Amino acid sequence: MRGKAVTVDNMALPPVFSESGERQTGGYFRLILPAGCDPKFLCKHCGLILRDPIQSQCGHRFCRSCRDEILITNAIVDCPACLEEQVDEHEMGQLSMNEMFPDNAVKREMSNMQVCCVFPGCNWKGRFKDYESHERNCQFKQLACALCSQPVTDGQLEEHRLHSCLQRDVACDYCNTHLVYSRLQSHLETCSQVLMTCDKCGRSGIRRELLSSHLEESCPKRIVSCPVGCVDKFQQDKFSAHLSELLAEHLEWTVTKLVGLENKVEQTLGAGTIIPQSQLTPIMEDIKNLEKKVQNFERQIQQLIQSKSSAVGGAAGDNSMSAEVAAKASLKLVEPILGVIHNEVDTAIHALQTLEGHYRQQQAQLDEIENQFRIQQQQIQLKDAAFADLEMRLAAQEMARHDGTILWKVSGFEAKKRDAISGQTTSLYSPAFYSGPCGYKMCARIYPNGDGIGKNSHISLFFVIMRGHFDALLPWPFSQKVTLMMIDQNHKEHIVDAFKPDPSSSSFKRPTTEMNIASGCPLFLPLEKLQSRQHGYLRDDTIFVKIIVDTDGLDRYTEMNPGRFATGYP
Repeated sequence: MRGKAVTVDNMALPPVFSESGERQTGGYFRLILPAGCDPKFLCKHCGLILRDPIQSQCGHRFCRSCRDEILITNAIVDCPACLEEQVDEHEMGQLSMNEMFPDNAVKREMSNMQVCCVFPGCNWKGRFKDYESHERNCQFKQLACALCSQPVTDGQLEEHRLHSCLQRDVACDYCNTHLVYSRLQSHLETCSQVLMTCDKCGRSGIRRELLSSHLEESCPKRIVSCPVGCVDKFQQDKFSAHLSELLAEHLEWTVTKLVGLENKVEQTLGAGTIIPQSQLTPIMEDIKNLEKKVQNFERQIQQLIQSKSSAVGGAAGDNSMSAEVAAKASLKLVEPILGVIHNEVDTAIHALQTLEGHYRQQQAQLDEIENQFRIQQQQIQLKDAAFADLEMRLAAQEMARHDGTILWKVSGFEAKKRDAISGQTTSLYSPAFYSGPCGYKMCARIYPNGDGIGKNSHISLFFVIMRGHFDALLPWPFSQKVTLMMIDQNHKEHIVDAFKPDPSSSSFKRPTTEMNIASGCPLFLPLEKLQSRQHGYLRDDTIFVKIIVDTDGLDRYTEMNPGRFATGYP
């Protein structure tokens, strides 16, 4: 069936080609040989049928692409098949580009084997030697979708991208957010615009972001507490009945609270103190809440009077006039109490506004003090940074050698080599060292993956002249003998290279920048030799580099001993 992946026992096999048509690494699927095959025809890396077989010195066979994949970061590696077979260390095979060769004998033996195409929908059968060409041109071949990596039959990528790719771009129907399809369901579980139904009152069509507000503020079935001192709790739609039952008690509680707040404000003003914001805010909130409650009471009272009037008027037409008179009498009884409450609220608000004015003035002074404090902090931070930089420079100066030599330990070498291969950090500089207390300032520079003609095959090591404090006293161009060394940690065979500087080279003239162009040996040490077990150049992921500069004859330029010069006096 077109569009489905190649399967074995209901398990999908990975696609053979990338979306651009490039063949994936590894061998051929075992399904191309319906009768099975001898294990010697299987790659020891990918486990599939050999494609362009390569044989190692230890006798194991690999696909050419698998060999390249194994050796992509190292020049020499232990044979993975030997490791799997747990052979003795002295029999362990090592893989390298130079020690693996095409296995033409196995290739000829495989060439006439009968094979069939494994792509769904294709009925091709033929000989093994023709399979690679058929696989590349088969109209049913499987390509890997660049988005989801799933196998798709050639020619159906566009349909796959539109309808079945798990990584295709889709938009949420509720908020129009664009995201990949595989994340759509989890997005819908949290999307703020999805329409929900309230479990308490049954109302539907509420956006998820408003559901919490609905439950807390407008749901008629939410549980609320009486706002004016009662301990009772009830559903919101029964609040009116509660107010009508305890109207007198509620009004009494409100007046008591207002009188208490007014007394508190008058005491504060009489003492001449300023209430802090932490105390002022709660008082303002209390007054505002009381004002809202009073307004709410007014509405509830009007509703109760109207409902009672309507109920009485509907019971008997003859008594409608007496019901209206009773309602007006109830309203006149309550109106004076509400007037007193309004006056108390206005007085409290006016007093608190006065307190707020004093507080704002005080806050402006505090803001100015805080601004000055921040400026002082910034100045202290700048001084701390300058002091830390000075300490770092002093520490580097204390660690520097002044005898023309440096022994440089480079730890974590493999990681630094990978950084060099990727181009992230191609070279490293050593700490500075000196030919004397007032001598030349120098350092070493190493390329873990080589430089120039040594790139990808050697370690390159260079010597660098740096700008120093005493350059004006020293002879130029630099002419001292330089010796470069890679230390064999087994103390058997150090790598040594020495040179005399070329006086015409700009590398050895007096520096006009922080450092001159490096000079040295781009083919200092082959990478294969570095990895060899016969030597100890790399041990515990660490190498040691030594630079020796001949300092003979330099003392007379820097040791200003009066006894060595004629004074010119009798």
